[in-house]
Amino acid sequence: MMKAQHKWTPELAEIEFTFTDWGSFGKVFWRHRKELLLKAGARLTLEPQLNKDGSLNYSAKFAKALRAEYQDKIVDGVTTEDIVFPSPNELGIFLRFGGENTWLSLKDGDGKTLHEWSVVG
Repeated sequence: MMKAQHKWTPELAEIEFTFTDWGSFGKVFWRHRKELLLKAGARLTLEPQLNKDGSLNYSAKFAKALRAEYQDKIVDGVTTEDIVFPSPNELGIFLRFGGENTWLSLKDGDGKTLHEWSVVG
């Protein structure tokens, strides 16, 4: 099975997408091809995803590093400023504290996913 290909279009920059999963929440705009804006006030999942042995999984380790990078914009698990991410999956990992298929988790006001809006072919 081939991995889906997605394409940014100017139309997407006007759509407000919402991320809600595992206690996290955020409003997102895909402004440019490599620029997703997470609006201030996003709520982060506080418990990381773990491996069966209780250790942090790879995605959670990456999320921990991202959260450290933006620690000055997070208070009590809520973002205090807008944050820009280069990809939907990086944004999802940041919010969810681990792996996430953000293409399916980001939805517009009618429930249409970012995948549905942007998939090519």
